[in-house]
Amino acid sequence: MKGWTRRRFLNALVVTGGVGLGIAAGWNPRWWEREVVGASSPSPTPTPPTPWSVEAAYAVPTVEEGTLNCAACHGDAEPALPVTYCHTPHTGTYVHCNLCPHGCLIAEGQRGRCRVRENRGGRLFSVVFGNPCAVHVDPIEKKPFYHFLPTAATFSLATAGCNLRCLYCQNWTISQFPPEETENVDLPPERVVRAAMRAEAPVVAYTYTEPIVFYEYMLETARQARAAGLKNVVVSAGFINPEPLRALCATVDAIKIDLKGYDERFYREICGGRLQPVLEAIRVIHESGIHLEIVNLVVPTLNDSLDQLRALSRWLAREISPDVPLHFTRFHPNYKLTNLPPTPVETLEKAREIALAEGMRFVYVGNVWGHPGNHTYCPRCGEVLIAREGFSVTAYHLQDGACAYCGEPIPGVWWK
Repeated sequence: MKGWTRRRFLNALVVTGGVGLGIAAGWNPRWWEREVVGASSPSPTPTPPTPWSVEAAYAVPTVEEGTLNCAACHGDAEPALPVTYCHTPHTGTYVHCNLCPHGCLIAEGQRGRCRVRENRGGRLFSVVFGNPCAVHVDPIEKKPFYHFLPTAATFSLATAGCNLRCLYCQNWTISQFPPEETENVDLPPERVVRAAMRAEAPVVAYTYTEPIVFYEYMLETARQARAAGLKNVVVSAGFINPEPLRALCATVDAIKIDLKGYDERFYREICGGRLQPVLEAIRVIHESGIHLEIVNLVVPTLNDSLDQLRALSRWLAREISPDVPLHFTRFHPNYKLTNLPPTPVETLEKAREIALAEGMRFVYVGNVWGHPGNHTYCPRCGEVLIAREGFSVTAYHLQDGACAYCGEPIPGVWWK
């Protein structure tokens, strides 16, 4: 893979007038729709068996004696979904899914909480393999990754579905629906790789919804992308069991985890998940040695207490590493939380101050255009090493992964 040298980067800045590399690289975010994917691709109904169905990993068939009430697993408060869970007792063959901590016990003909893993005859199928509903070319800063190949174009994709129920989800029109109710395209792993190379995107990103739910598709695509010399990055909430996560870490190059908050009640009531499995996932990723970044979306009145922000920062600094980039990002009203205001910028600034005081060395303010908290600073001499304006990099002062001013090594994955 051909990387961006510092000289090539600076030349591009001259060409674009400092507005970022999207124009200089010459890629059009919509070219793939016409030339590679095909704008008229059909929207399939992916009930097994179809070309978009594969047998799911981490599933254990089981025959229950007597009866089983699915509500015992999913809860009576589960909202009505396009593909509904059954809430009455049943007999027959069930499949226990071990991909994520929900551990869904799925009845014949039903799907798990994610809406995309279906029990057919005692076998669990993923019904979104090669069947994405979102495909775009994005700057890597949008994910956000700030310490992984700055300025790289990412070939980004997602399928329908999610295993969480965040009330403020920014992509709820695809994450909170099954694949029958989204517009999909036929894009198997080999075509993803060809499309990324055609777009001159050195990175494939699994993002937008929750990549864990299209685990099989992501894993096979990542393997083929790596073999072709491409990098793979994952944007996830980290609600996944350790065994499949370790297999994923052996295949991809970087993972960004949305650490929703540092409070079990917030996870349970606002996100439909649990905190402890996410903390364990962060530990597993760090121990694997691949690149890790953390994002905390700060939601007014719900996870923005200074004590919670301090506890989150302290845990990362002491239990994981002070070198992990930490992003505090601004909430904007969406989905079911339109009654709340955007996060005050002052709250994000205070969160950054707290994290730095707790020992975190690279802390960012996100979703605030033009804020100085978007920049990367040398923790030793304080100079700006990477300046950003939105998703564009406007200055770059790293040499061989170190501060160009004082020589301090800066953790990350940088262009050679």
